[in-house]
Amino acid sequence: MKLFKITGAPLNNGRAKKHRGIHSAVFLLLVFIACCSICSGQQNMPAGRELTPATGYYKQLAALGSKPASANEESDKKKFPYDSAWANKVLSVKPYYLKNTSVDDFKLPAPPANSSEQTRAELNYLLALQDSRTSEDIRSSLYMSNEPQSPSDVGRSLGLWATPQSLPLTDSLMEHLTLDGDYFLWALKFKYARVRPYVLEPKLHDLEESRASSYPSGHVTYAYIKAYIYQELAPEFTAFFLKNAYDMSHARQLIGVHYPSDCEGSRIFARQLVNMLLQNERFRKELEEVKKEWAQKEKESFDSTK
Repeated sequence: MKLFKITGAPLNNGRAKKHRGIHSAVFLLLVFIACCSICSGQQNMPAGRELTPATGYYKQLAALGSKPASANEESDKKKFPYDSAWANKVLSVKPYYLKNTSVDDFKLPAPPANSSEQTRAELNYLLALQDSRTSEDIRSSLYMSNEPQSPSDVGRSLGLWATPQSLPLTDSLMEHLTLDGDYFLWALKFKYARVRPYVLEPKLHDLEESRASSYPSGHVTYAYIKAYIYQELAPEFTAFFLKNAYDMSHARQLIGVHYPSDCEGSRIFARQLVNMLLQNERFRKELEEVKKEWAQKEKESFDSTK
């Protein structure tokens, strides 16, 4: 945009310097206003939390080669069967909050190739888990998979509340964000179509029937989504929330239905999804109401008159 339009005879030297000074002053003023506006916008916009680095065997496995062992490996041709009718059904239910978000907005690492060094190491790890798992390991892992933690379960663990009826706003928020989680989770599963571990390793005996592709894990995705949402509500218990999600990851591997990289992909996906939700005005408003609900229930739990 031109700030001034100069016509007529050329300016003499003094006048030219004067106008250049005016131009500079106006330009600097506009830059200052723009910077203030940007800074103000950044202050009002909630920043998403950073993903913590992978640790332990997740880090060790991710350092291995993820590329195919060679061109035209037979195992790399194996994909989870695509059911168009099922895909159309589950993807017909659209997100509640992230209506203008695409599955391509999520930046997940592609799962390692079936013939890769990393996948072989992951299969060996699952075999070792299978050989060492006890009956109690199996019982607790299946229970965790079939009885996902509810908000009221979290409340009892923190000593704040005890019944689902006491957290209607929390239940509503979780129900709404499930529409977002399900939509993008299914879209990613269809995109990557990764076969389950026991397809590549016949010695693996899975303890649960799997009706969807492997990457990312639905159970682990929701375990981390809940952990990250609860973190916003009670940040002092972050380590507790994340441990619950980490335990779900281990449980899904112990019963043989997920590779470690499925679970790590789920952690990455969940962090990105929750960060996007924290940028969504509708979600932020509902989250603020849930924060008030949690604070009120905490107060009531120590109020002897209730």
